This record gives sequence, structure tokens and C-alpha cells, in this order.
Amino acid sequence: MATSRSMRRPPYSGPSDERFQALRGVMEDEWTPGLADLLGSQPSDLPLIWGADFPLGPKTSDGADSYVLCEINVSSVFPIPDEAPDALAETLLKRLQAARRARAINA
Repeated sequence: MATSRSMRRPPYSGPSDERFQALRGVMEDEWTPGLADLLGSQPSDLPLIWGADFPLGPKTSDGADSYVLCEINVSSVFPIPDEAPDALAETLLKRLQAARRARAINA
């Protein structure tokens, strides 16, 4: 039986959480495009809903945190921040519109 303690949401952060902006930049600017390159695709071809785990790496020479990309989860990721549904819907709409334009050009 679920208790109120076991039903609490974990503390997820939204996209503007200052603590993770450097990590977000690396993920968006380096790791995600690198993953797409390895797969022979574009970042926009990757799933909309996925998550990644980042253990802390060694401190940088200036004492800042670094992170190690440990794993990427696609199959069962859905505990998301409150801001995510609107962003997911907007991204999906953009992908569908781009696919429609591509089909019209190729028709």
C-alpha cells in the first residue's frame, strides 16, 4: 500500500535552475549533438522524452563541478518538472510542422 511518503514527488528542477546551467549547456551544445552524430542523425531525431544521469566528476582546475554522462534513459522516463508538458507540446508541434513541410517539398 502506498503511503503519503512514498507518493511524494522527487524534487525535480525546471529548466531555469541556476545550479545546472553549465551542465545544461554541455548537454545541449556538446553531448546531445555528439550522440546524434554517433547515431548518424540530427538532434531533432532523438526522442522528445528522455533523461540522463550525471554523477559528479572531478573538480575543474578552477574548482568548479564537472559531470560525467553516465546513462541515457528513454523507455520509462516521466517524472518531469511542471514546466515540461508545455515545452514538450511546443517541441512536438515544431517537429510535426517540419515533417509536413519536408513531405510537401518532396511531393
